[in-house]
Amino acid sequence: MQSALSPDDSAELVRLWQHRQALAPSQMGRLYTIVGGALGGCHPPELQALGESRQELVAQFIYIKVLRLDVDPDDGEDGEPAPKTRGSHSAPSTAFALCAYFRRYLIDCTRASSFRRKLSIGDEVNDAQLEAQLGEHEDEDACLREHGLSAARVAAAARAFIAALDEPERLLLCEGFGQEAPLSGVAARHAIASYHYRAGRLGLVHKREALPADYGKTAIGRWLQEELGIALVPDNVDAILAVFKILGAEAS
Repeated sequence: MQSALSPDDSAELVRLWQHRQALAPSQMGRLYTIVGGALGGCHPPELQALGESRQELVAQFIYIKVLRLDVDPDDGEDGEPAPKTRGSHSAPSTAFALCAYFRRYLIDCTRASSFRRKLSIGDEVNDAQLEAQLGEHEDEDACLREHGLSAARVAAAARAFIAALDEPERLLLCEGFGQEAPLSGVAARHAIASYHYRAGRLGLVHKREALPADYGKTAIGRWLQEELGIALVPDNVDAILAVFKILGAEAS
C-alpha cells in the first residue's frame, strides 16, 4: 500500500509540482522528501525486472521525472515549448497517483533495458532507436487521451473492476487474461464449475479484436462502455486494445 499524504503535504506537492522547473534548492529538497515518502510503500512488480536497488530507482525517478533537471525551464514535459499556463490537473496530489507515475517510469526503463540486451555487445544505442522502441507506448497514451483517459486512470479502474468480481470470475480473469493461461487449466486448478459460461459472461472467450456486437453485454464490455466511456465500435479498436493491455497487466 502507498503511504498516504496528509492534506497539507498534498497541497504542497501540487504547488511545488506546478513550479518544479523554477524551485529554490530548499524547495527541491522538500519536493524530494514528499515524493520519496509517498513512494515508501510503492512496490510495483517492475522493480524486480531491473538490476538496480529500489532506493536508486526512486532517486532516478525523482531527479529525471519529478524535478526534471534535464529539461529546459522553457520546455514542457516532453521537451516541447511549454504552454502559457499549465493546469493543475497535471500535478499528482495523492500517493496513488505518484506510484502510477513511478510505475510508468519503471516500465519505460524495463523496455529500454530489454531493447539494449537485444543488441550485439558493443553496439551503441542512440536516442532515435530508443524513441522508436518506446513509441508504441506513447501511441497507446494518445489513444486513451482521445477518450479523456490516462494510463493511470485506466489502471485504477481496472483494479477496482477486478476487485469487484466474484472469486471464480476474478481467478479466470487474473490467470486466463493476465497470464494468457488456458481457461480449462485455471478452472481445473481452482475447481471452478461452469467455467466456460462464466468466462463468456465475463468476456474472455470472445475474439476481442473483432468486437462482436454482443461483446457489450459481457462484464468487460459493459465496463469499457459505462466506466471508461469507450464505445465498442471499430474506430475505437486501438484504445480498446490499449485498455486490454493495461487490464491484463493489472490482472497479472
